[in-house]
Amino acid sequence: MSVDSNLRNAIRAIEALKRTHDASAALKPLGTPMSEEELRERAELVEKVIQTRSKLKALRDRSEALRESLERFRKQRAASA
Repeated sequence: MSVDSNLRNAIRAIEALKRTHDASAALKPLGTPMSEEELRERAELVEKVIQTRSKLKALRDRSEALRESLERFRKQRAASA
């Protein structure tokens, strides 16, 4: 994965979280009776949020791994110079 593609993925994930945040504001509280359609929409929204958070975590983990790799590389290069 390139840096550009990682950045695009992060931006998409953040935008998706913003959209789900806005959509979740319109949901009825859990204690309120809901139709089957409202329950389905709630379930889909929850699934999207979970998927987006999972993608963001993967991006953060990958970013940290790349940062650590770069740090090791710089140390090795400095030691050999």
